[in-house]
Amino acid sequence: MNSQPTPVQMRDLIVERLTGETGNPDHVLDTARACAARCLPDIADYFKETLSTTVEVELGDIEICRTAEVRLPEGSFGAMMVATAEISPDALFMTLDADAITIAVGALFGADPEQKLSPITRELSEIEVEISAKIFETVAQIFNGSGARSFGVKFPLVEPIVGEEIATHAMRDGPAARMVFELVFGENTGKLTVALPQRVLLQLRGDATANTSAPAGAWRAKFNEEVMRSRLPLTAAIPIGEMTLRQIAGFHPGQVIEFPEQAQSQARLTARDQVLFVCELGKLGQNYTVRILQPFDAHEDFVEGLISA
Repeated sequence: MNSQPTPVQMRDLIVERLTGETGNPDHVLDTARACAARCLPDIADYFKETLSTTVEVELGDIEICRTAEVRLPEGSFGAMMVATAEISPDALFMTLDADAITIAVGALFGADPEQKLSPITRELSEIEVEISAKIFETVAQIFNGSGARSFGVKFPLVEPIVGEEIATHAMRDGPAARMVFELVFGENTGKLTVALPQRVLLQLRGDATANTSAPAGAWRAKFNEEVMRSRLPLTAAIPIGEMTLRQIAGFHPGQVIEFPEQAQSQARLTARDQVLFVCELGKLGQNYTVRILQPFDAHEDFVEGLISA
């Protein structure tokens, strides 16, 4: 007959079941480092393309923590996001401290990197929240991955958690791995922090190896030919402006929707959900055509979207 567990053993068992499984610390850290190293280039490219300036992204501390420790300190003026996924209601935790948001906003609107930016010491504005949301959305997509190893993060994400809601937001505590990405803009530095519960990290990234030091050039040389031969569907789309939900709900077969002025020269050529070129819609004989006008400028489109909003 099995002996009954002692009160201490029973307490430890209950606590562990409530807070989640804890993996081997070395294995958790190795897995987190490999995951962060793979995501770093894409995160750096995003800031470079979107902000169109010299915001550098460096990999900072990687450590084991509790999910409750990811929460921004009380009285801070940053933003937080808890992303839901198919495998967990809290699969991804992300925070931007006030300095990181200051850098993103300043760089976007042409701040001088040689000047010290004034830190945010108030509630975030609507534009600052919008910029934070776009950063969280992109970082979540990068970490999410694809295929069988995808976390299955549910997009679009919810609104960022800001202000007093950060302190009151309910968070399930448990063992996690925290990865810090440092944003550097001249003399200014800020932190983007990403944390994954260990149960999520090890379930889908636990077999990751630490071969992230292999030269990127060798990897590209090995697979470049196969990648360049792959076929991708191209889509040409014409933006026709905005309508209310009531107007869209009233659409019916046979209805004619008029293109706005200049819409013909604002067609966008897209592949794999990435806008590549701005084109002009035309016609050659009986076939419609698109003529490439210029590469798509993500920075310009981002700014115009914020202004129009």
